[in-house]
Amino acid sequence: MRGRYASAATGIGLGAFALALDQLSKRLALGALDRHDGHIPLPGPVDLTLVVNHSNAFGVVPIYGEVTRWGLIVLGFAMAVLLVTVLVRKAWPMRFAASFGFILAGALGNALDRLFYGFVIDYIDASKIGFHWVFNLADVSIDLGVALFVWATLAPAPKANAT
Repeated sequence: MRGRYASAATGIGLGAFALALDQLSKRLALGALDRHDGHIPLPGPVDLTLVVNHSNAFGVVPIYGEVTRWGLIVLGFAMAVLLVTVLVRKAWPMRFAASFGFILAGALGNALDRLFYGFVIDYIDASKIGFHWVFNLADVSIDLGVALFVWATLAPAPKANAT
């Protein structure tokens, strides 16, 4: 597998793996946190705290009920379609393909939550270190994808090995 198919497979495969981890972690968090009144203190920098999020990251989008929910679902799926299209249309360096895959996973992970539950399941609570928003692995995936994209854009391209 070479060229665009290799980079597409990398991005989509990485995205599928990150999406599966996100969805599994949310199901496990829902079950565990439901039995512990929504909060499990942990040693270290994070706790588990169940928060149902009807808005988006940092609550930027005002909540207008089902309009917000369905608008964010459409936006998440549209982003996923765009990223898959970008991945299959040309060969990308692997670091770009990986960044697209992580963003794809995050967009789909939160869109699926909104579709099936009506809200996003957030559970990673880092307030012990001063971060006052509760988040999930889809959010981490988006952040990681954006950071990787910025790095891939700004870092010099690796030199090809001379054989």
